[in-house]
Amino acid sequence: MKAIGSHVIVRKVKEEVKSKSGLIVTDAHDSKIRYKLAEVLSVGDDVKDLKEGDQIYYDSAAESEIRIRGEKLSVIPDRGIVVRL
Repeated sequence: MKAIGSHVIVRKVKEEVKSKSGLIVTDAHDSKIRYKLAEVLSVGDDVKDLKEGDQIYYDSAAESEIRIRGEKLSVIPDRGIVVRL
């Protein structure tokens, strides 16, 4: 699988978020957070400063979901990436 142009294929990473009191925040409660954590699986030839295996935060409004070989992944344009860890 190879991303084309300025697109990036990512796998979402589930984050376990705890409140200050130690309660685990579920996805339902956390759905208002716009930026999501993901692992980069493939980068297009026009994408600079990213490589496979990088972890990023991306704008969830920019993502399109896709199923490749039975796995649900996301495709985002490189301009939708806001942080590289």
